[in-house]
Amino acid sequence: MVLLNVLVYSGPGIGPNAYAYLIRTLRQFLSHRYAIIPVGPETLMKEPWESKAAMLVMPGGRDLPYVASMNGEINRRIKAWVQNGGRYLGFCAGGYYGSGRCEFEPGTVLEVIGDRELALFPGTCLGCAYPGYSYKTEDGARAAEVAVDRSAFGIPQSTWKDDPDRVRIYYNGGGYFLTDGFLGKQPAENSDVAVLVRYAPDVSDPRDRSKRVANAPAIISCKVGRGMAVLSGLHPEYAWDFLAPSSYTQPFNQQLVQLLRSHDAYRRRLLGAIFVHMRIDVDPDALLDEVASEHSMRILAATPTFIAPARASGVAPVATTMYALNSAATARGEIKVAGVSDMVLQDAEDIHITNARPGDGNRRVSREYQQAVFAPPSPSAAAMRNGVQLVDGDNVDRSHSMLVLCTQDTLPDTKETPRFDMKLAIKYMQEVKAHTAGSWLMYSDTTGSTQTFLEKNSKLQALLPNGTVNVATIQLAGRGRGRNAWVSPVGCLQFTMLLRHPHLKQAPVVMLQYLIALSVVESIKAQPGYEGIPLRLKWPNDIYAAMSPSNADVDSSDDSEASFVKIGGVLVSSSFKASEFTLLLGCGVNVANPLPTTSINKLIHQHNLRSGAKLAPISMERALALITATFEEFYRQFLLHGFEPFLKRYYGNWLHTGQTVTLVDQGRERAKIIGLCPTAGLLQVRSIDNPGRTYSLQPDGNSFDMLQGLISRKT
Repeated sequence: MVLLNVLVYSGPGIGPNAYAYLIRTLRQFLSHRYAIIPVGPETLMKEPWESKAAMLVMPGGRDLPYVASMNGEINRRIKAWVQNGGRYLGFCAGGYYGSGRCEFEPGTVLEVIGDRELALFPGTCLGCAYPGYSYKTEDGARAAEVAVDRSAFGIPQSTWKDDPDRVRIYYNGGGYFLTDGFLGKQPAENSDVAVLVRYAPDVSDPRDRSKRVANAPAIISCKVGRGMAVLSGLHPEYAWDFLAPSSYTQPFNQQLVQLLRSHDAYRRRLLGAIFVHMRIDVDPDALLDEVASEHSMRILAATPTFIAPARASGVAPVATTMYALNSAATARGEIKVAGVSDMVLQDAEDIHITNARPGDGNRRVSREYQQAVFAPPSPSAAAMRNGVQLVDGDNVDRSHSMLVLCTQDTLPDTKETPRFDMKLAIKYMQEVKAHTAGSWLMYSDTTGSTQTFLEKNSKLQALLPNGTVNVATIQLAGRGRGRNAWVSPVGCLQFTMLLRHPHLKQAPVVMLQYLIALSVVESIKAQPGYEGIPLRLKWPNDIYAAMSPSNADVDSSDDSEASFVKIGGVLVSSSFKASEFTLLLGCGVNVANPLPTTSINKLIHQHNLRSGAKLAPISMERALALITATFEEFYRQFLLHGFEPFLKRYYGNWLHTGQTVTLVDQGRERAKIIGLCPTAGLLQVRSIDNPGRTYSLQPDGNSFDMLQGLISRKT
C-alpha cells in the first residue's frame, strides 16, 4: 500500500509557533507526495490512522500535556505502529516525549522529571542543553553549532554537496540523549541507536551547570522493531525567515537570524537527509542552494486569485458580474501602495478586490501590492496563515486574500502564473463547446483550498455566476472525504465548480458526485485513441488507475491481472435554499504528476509503449476544458432523465461488478455487489448465503476498503 499521510500532532501542549513552522516546512519538503494532516488525541484514539500513515511528527511545545493527553491506549497504538514499520519524528518536546525518561531543568522552578511511556529511545533525554530557557521569551534561543556525522545516515554522500561538517541550527530548550556510547557503556545487545548530530562542546550539564559536556548527542536515530524513531533536541525545521531579529537580545543570540540565514541551505540538506534516512521521499526543490524564483519551491503563502470570463458570452452578463464584484468591495483597506486603491470585501476573509493592470508585459497585480496584502504582521502569523490548522482540524487566523478581475485583454501571462496558463485554458474551454460549466475561470497558484475558499466566503459565492470554476496548482489544506486530506503535488488538476441545481425529483442531488466522477473518466477515454487508457471508478467517489505488476497499464477491458492505485477523487458540499441547491463540486485528479501514485499522462506514456501508439500527453488546461464540457453534456441529460441513462456507462468504468465483499457489521456476512441505486446512490449488495436478502449501503455511512473487500459502518 502507498502510504500518503504525514501526521502532525496538534493537540494540547504544542507550541503554536513550533507547530506552525513545522507545518510550513513539512509542506515545503513533502507536499509533492504526502498529505500533511494535523491530528489530535481524539483522532489518534478513535480513527484507523495507522494503515495510511507514513510518519508521525511531534512538534516542539511542552512534554507534560503530551503525557496527559496520550498516555495509555494512544501510546500503545503509536508504539505498536512504529514496531510494525512506522516512523516517528520528534522535535524538542517531541524528543523528550519519545524517550524513556525526561529530565528537564532539574533542580529549578522549571523542573520536569519522570519516566515516559512511549520510550522509543529507552534512555534519558536530559535538558536543557544550554542554560537560560524561558517559556515566554526567546532569551534561551541560539543558533547552535552542531557536528553532523554523515556516515551515520546511511545515504549517498552526494546528498551533502560540499556542505561543512559543522552547521548552525536553531535551538531553544531541547535536550541531549544519554546513549550508552555517550555514557561510556557497552551498548546493550538489542540496542540500535545511532547518533546523527552532536552539539559543539559548549553544552553544559543541566544537573551541574559548572560542567561542560563534549560530544552530546543532539539528534539520534533508533530502530524500533521494523520501524524507526528520530529524536531531536534541535529545530532543523526552523527557517531563518520565520524569525524576527528583534526577538533576540541576549549577547549570545543577537546574530541568530543572520547566522541561520547563512547556513540555511545546509540546514535544509540536513533535514532532507533526516527524511531520506527515514525512507521519506523529499522534494528535490527543497534542497536547492538558493530559491531561484518565487515559484521554484513550495512557498507556503497564498497568491492572488485571478478571475475572468471563460465560456460566458454576451457583453451585458460579463459587465454585470464585473460591476457586482467591484461594487461588493465597500470597505477601504489599510494597505498603502502607490497607484492602488485598496478596496476590501469583508467576508469570512478580507478579500482585496482589484482590477488587473492593462498593458503588454505588465504584471496584472504589482509585486508591492501582492506582498502587502499577504505579508503577515509577525513571523508567527506568517506560518499560521493559509491552511495551517490546529487541534483536529480547526482553522486558525482570519486571513487575507486577493481577487484580481481580468478581461480577455488583461489575463496574466505565464511569467506571472508559470504553472497554469489561463489564456490557454480559456482557449481550450471555448473550443470545447459548453456554456454553464466553466462559465468563469478563477485561478491561484497557491491557496488554502479551492472548495473552502468558495464555501466559507458566502458573500463572494453569491456574486459568482453559475458554473464558475476555481482552480489552484497548490492547495495548502486540500480536502478529501471525511477527515481525509488531499495530497497536492504539482501536476494534479485541482478545482471546485459552483453549481446551482434545481430541486427536481428526476435529478436527485445525491447522484451528482457520481456524475462528476464519471465525467472525469469519460472526458479522457472519449478522445480518439484514448479509449484504452485504464481509468476506473471506485464507489462512491474515487478515480483509480488499473496497473499491471510491471507498472505498464493494462487493457481497459481486462482487470484480472491488474492492481489499482488512486489518482483522483471527488468531494461535494451543498446547501439548500428557496428550492435550489448550491453545490460545490470539488475534484482533484493526477494529470501530469507521477507521484505519489501515477497520473493520466503516465498511463498514456505506458499505453504508447505497450501499443506503439503516439498519443500526446494532456495538459492541465486541456484536461480542465474536457472535464467541464463533458460534465455539462452529461448534466443536461441528467436534468431531464436522471442517472438511469448513465448506469451502463458507469458500470463499464467501475471496479465492482460482481465483486464479493464482507459486511463487517452484519456478522462478517459475505455478499456480492449487484449495482448502484440510480435515485439514492446506495450501493446494493446481495447475501451469498441467503440470496433473498439484500442490503443498501450509504456512501457517507460506510467505509469501503476495495482492496480488501471489507465494508464497515463509519464511527
